Amino acid sequence: MKKAFVTGAAGFIGFHLCSRLLDEEIEVVGIDMSDSPDRIDFIGRHAGFQYLPYEINDTDLKPYTQDCDVIFHLACSVKPTEPWENIEDAVQRHVGVLKKIASVATVQTKLIYVSSYDVYGKRQGEISEHSPKNPESLFGLIKLTEENMVKQLAEQNGFPFIIMRLPTVYGPGQPDHNTYHQLISIEEPEDHPRDSILKDSVTEDVLFVEDAAEALFLAGKSSAKNEIYNVSSGNPNQWLEGLTELKAEKLTFTEKRKMKIKGEKAELELGFRAKTKIKEGIQKQILHFKNKKTDSNSNGI
Repeated sequence: MKKAFVTGAAGFIGFHLCSRLLDEEIEVVGIDMSDSPDRIDFIGRHAGFQYLPYEINDTDLKPYTQDCDVIFHLACSVKPTEPWENIEDAVQRHVGVLKKIASVATVQTKLIYVSSYDVYGKRQGEISEHSPKNPESLFGLIKLTEENMVKQLAEQNGFPFIIMRLPTVYGPGQPDHNTYHQLISIEEPEDHPRDSILKDSVTEDVLFVEDAAEALFLAGKSSAKNEIYNVSSGNPNQWLEGLTELKAEKLTFTEKRKMKIKGEKAELELGFRAKTKIKEGIQKQILHFKNKKTDSNSNGI
């Protein structure tokens, strides 16, 4: 892998993926209508990074992707907590973007699509890549629709693909809607009860963002093609251990799904194994939040 194209480059995972690729001296073209200029400013200092602040559907992608080995498609405008509204519009919008991305993939350009555990819905027991899918959220429905579209377009156009199914990803810069971020940022528990934060939490697993980026990097440089991988922390109690680190283990919550995601295939074929212990990852996220808050308060004086 010498050059990569990354959609959602200014996003939480996209930023860390771009940083990981640049660390390996891989050229990166990133596209994103960024609301996180600090992230772009940081990776934009690297001579090997080219940033495109454009809408994907409004951009001729061929000049930027024609010499890329890998296309990483992370861009997604729907949050996991998004309500079931405007379903048809949301699906059509995302499928349209995916078709635009897939149109520039070639036999020599592997498309890596970032999906989610949400495609499985509520299940029991061990879950492998071949387990039945039954998404219960708009986010999961869109991810499963796009997975099927990737496979269909790859067969039609002859490009290789890999689908990576990720759990909830945490760490410095985690989006505001995520449970860990909310537990870290809440200041007035009496005004915003912590129990309410856990109401709709997904509890099957969490993965530190640098580990998620590493899994994608390994998929990009591997010879694997036309495969689907579950990416896991390898610890069945990871989410609950995170609550313990956040001193929230005694709070009540309704577990959305009782299942164990099997990630052995990614370890065996891609060589992926999560390295970050939950205590270390949580502390990094807390420190990042405190530093940003301090900087924000200083700028406001």
